[in-house]
Amino acid sequence: MIRPVTLQDDFVPLAELLNRAFAPVAEAFGLTRENSPNHNAFITAVELKAQLTGNREFYLWTEQELPAGFIAIERSASAPGTFYIEKVAVCPRYRHAGVGRRMMEFATERIAALGGKRISIGLIDSHNVLKSWYADQGYVQTAVRNFAHLPFEVCLMEKKLIDRAKKS
Repeated sequence: MIRPVTLQDDFVPLAELLNRAFAPVAEAFGLTRENSPNHNAFITAVELKAQLTGNREFYLWTEQELPAGFIAIERSASAPGTFYIEKVAVCPRYRHAGVGRRMMEFATERIAALGGKRISIGLIDSHNVLKSWYADQGYVQTAVRNFAHLPFEVCLMEKKLIDRAKKS
């Protein structure tokens, strides 16, 4: 089951979920709090709560009432019709059970309902398994960029949404 996260929620277990879910990525790619302080493997409850703003929505996925996944949707401030999916996190215990894909399907439907025309995601460029996972869901690579504050190249991928008005 998925539900929206609000400012009234306890962000400590949410940050812990992100930390656990992203820890293997941080370890595999040599990320530390020192070289990548904003990575989700190191996010604190205070930092996470501060990111829940008017243009960003957070959702918690539960399995048998236990936190299993987390996903964020952000409306672009500069590109009308563009939304970003961020913080796609699945607890290790629930991996390879379809939770991530179901969260992505939910986010896609939510973005379409909000009038989104395209979805953009960013990930570590050398994370080929994740790149393939997104490609299997219809995302295509649009660019690879370097950002001064990140110790890795970022792969940008995009998925265009079908206009429901034209589809009917």
